Amino acid sequence: MKIDKARPSHWLWLSMFALQALVGLGLRVLGVRSRRASVILYGHKLNGNLLALYRAMVTEQAKTPFRPVFLSMDRRYCRELKADGVEARWACSISGAWLLATSSALVSDHGLHALQPLHSAYRRLGLRFFDVWHGIPFKGFDADDFRLQHRYDEVWVASDLCRQMYVEKFGFDPSHVVVTGYPRTDRLVHPVDAQCVHRAALGLPLEGKLILFAPTWAQDAAGRNLYPFGCDGGMFLDALATAARRHGAGVILRTHLNSGDITWQGHENVHALPGSQYPDAEAILLASDMLVCDWSSIAFDFLLLDRPTFFLDVPAPFRKGFSLGPEYRFGAVVGDLQSLVDSLERALSTPDMYWDTHASRHASIREQVYGASADWNASARCLAQLRAAVD
Repeated sequence: MKIDKARPSHWLWLSMFALQALVGLGLRVLGVRSRRASVILYGHKLNGNLLALYRAMVTEQAKTPFRPVFLSMDRRYCRELKADGVEARWACSISGAWLLATSSALVSDHGLHALQPLHSAYRRLGLRFFDVWHGIPFKGFDADDFRLQHRYDEVWVASDLCRQMYVEKFGFDPSHVVVTGYPRTDRLVHPVDAQCVHRAALGLPLEGKLILFAPTWAQDAAGRNLYPFGCDGGMFLDALATAARRHGAGVILRTHLNSGDITWQGHENVHALPGSQYPDAEAILLASDMLVCDWSSIAFDFLLLDRPTFFLDVPAPFRKGFSLGPEYRFGAVVGDLQSLVDSLERALSTPDMYWDTHASRHASIREQVYGASADWNASARCLAQLRAAVD
């Protein structure tokens, strides 16, 4: 779950999680055991790389000793997952303590919240920690941002380029950074279901092109407008919806988890799927035909689908600069609303013109960012790393 420091209930849950983490540590000292080793998956939501790993472990249960369990402070979310047949534990309960006591590994994609102060103690008692971060970033970071992950057993990254970035920019020990590829990309490289299946599940139109607008959140620029070029939501979405309608197309408004539950009802061909309510980003990407974004890392996921992408040339909201810079924008870069509308309409009416201009750069950036790791085997490589570390 996403912690809101202004909510007293969240402080209560953090305190309860810390208490259960201490109980789990004590049980671990006493040497409690489980019949089958569990792997804890810990993040805001069970999505992205964590969801891909969960599914891979469930699919491979006959071949792997691991039982995946998602751990969360959000009790309601745990109940929702359990109703869908997912193994989940509430971190603020004794079942969360037992899970921490008996598990062999923990895989995170962000941080550990109340478990962080006990990280070293758990490691000394045999719990192995792995990180598979949730995105290939435009946003700039430095070593201070990863002080916790520096003490993990391994960090799994998307490619040799990412590994170089982790070592040179983020200060990681090279021996702890392993190129596995990102598990969630398996689904994008080799889609299992047809596009219409994802659209039906999301309540989207089954016919016509869909333009995905997925802006990043405010980041380090307080008060940053979600919409570009000085537009408000009405002006920007009206322009996209009108252009799309001329070609029998629609628009998906996909806001970041940190942007809140932003919806839109001004046009029947604009479909709001906020990240807080629709955490399965890969399903939304697979349902979409084009992407409009600014500095969101979602662009690098969409890159694997080989579909037209339009970058809004607006100031980046990053205090520490870039990790991957503006030169990694692999599609059309547009500097105002009219240029965006014109570019979208050309791509909708004559898609070959887009690829005549951008195919070479698109292929080059894809090769740099992913290399050979986007090959439908990233989940398998992560499971192999787990087996090697805890067997």
